[in-house]
Amino acid sequence: MNCSSCGAVLPANSTVCEYCNAHNPVDLKGVIGFSVKHRETERLCPCCQAPLELLELTTKPVSSVDRCPHCGGLFFPPGGIGFLLDQVVGPVYAMHRELLENLHKELYRPETVVYRKCPVCKQMMSRQSFGHRSGVVLDRCINHGDWLDSGEFLHLAEWKKAGGLLG
Repeated sequence: MNCSSCGAVLPANSTVCEYCNAHNPVDLKGVIGFSVKHRETERLCPCCQAPLELLELTTKPVSSVDRCPHCGGLFFPPGGIGFLLDQVVGPVYAMHRELLENLHKELYRPETVVYRKCPVCKQMMSRQSFGHRSGVVLDRCINHGDWLDSGEFLHLAEWKKAGGLLG
């Protein structure tokens, strides 16, 4: 995948360009159709405080998600991550342990623990692992939804394809 700002090839498992330091929102590109419903909303990104944009997804039924145009993070309504994973991956009937191990090694990124505020209520969100050994820790507001950093939704889609939800 190439940087949307300068065209350089993005490093593996990264959404930040090594040349121009631009963040590239890659999670939905090529995965599912979407359109920008509102360019700027009142909700602010819990990472960089930029106004979130509202995307309308071509799911059945139609759904929406908030995205930060700067850092590429996504804010899903409650249950939205599982719903979108079902839409883009579909049912999986077999677990591929070797592929799951490789995904864990390749995609796992140790991170500094940071607690973030919900874009809706501004209360601190809790941190919660998604599934068994997915390597993704989401930020959750019990009332309003879940935040994924840029690249984490693609990580979860690959993990689900490999049978991660079956483990």
